[in-house]
Amino acid sequence: MQGKEKTFRRKKEKATSLLLSIVVVVISLIGFSNWNTIGIYAGASWVGRLLYPFFHANIIHALLNAWCLICIIFIYDIKITRLLLAYIVAVTFPIDTLSHFLPLPTLPTVGLSGVVFFLFGSISLEVSRKLYYQLWMVFYIGIGFLFPNTNAWLHLYCYLCGLVYSILNYPITIQCKKR
Repeated sequence: MQGKEKTFRRKKEKATSLLLSIVVVVISLIGFSNWNTIGIYAGASWVGRLLYPFFHANIIHALLNAWCLICIIFIYDIKITRLLLAYIVAVTFPIDTLSHFLPLPTLPTVGLSGVVFFLFGSISLEVSRKLYYQLWMVFYIGIGFLFPNTNAWLHLYCYLCGLVYSILNYPITIQCKKR
C-alpha cells in the first residue's frame, strides 16, 4: 500500500509542477510592465514579495525556469513540502538587509529561479556525482554575477539554503573498511 501512496504523491508533485509551469508561461505571454508592483527589491511590498516568482521578464526567461522546475520535480523525489519551503525561502530573501552590504541589482527581481536554485541545493547530496554537480553549480551561480540584470545574490542565497536543507535532511554516512 505504501508504494501506491508514494506513486500518488509523486503524481501530485508532477501535476503541481506542470500547473505552476503553465501558469508562469501564460503570465509571461500576457506580459506585465510595472515590475515595481510585483517585483522584489529593497523596500518592496509584501505583495511584490509573494508574487515575484510567478512573473518573468520575457517568455524565454519563463520557459527556462519552468523547464528547470519540471526537470527537477520529475527526476528527484521532491515532495510538496520541499517545494513549498523553496517558495518560502525565495520570497523571504533578505534583500532589504543585503542591499546595504552587497551590490544588488537596482531593478526589481522577478522569476522562479529562487525556487529552482533552492531545489538545486536541496538535491546536492542526492546526486550520484556530487563533486561534478557542485562544480557546475558554482559555474552557473558564478556566471550569474556576470550578467547585469541577474540577481545572482538571490540565486546564491537560495542555493545555500537548499544546501543546508540537504545537509540537515540527508546525513552523510561514513563507510568503514572491515579488517
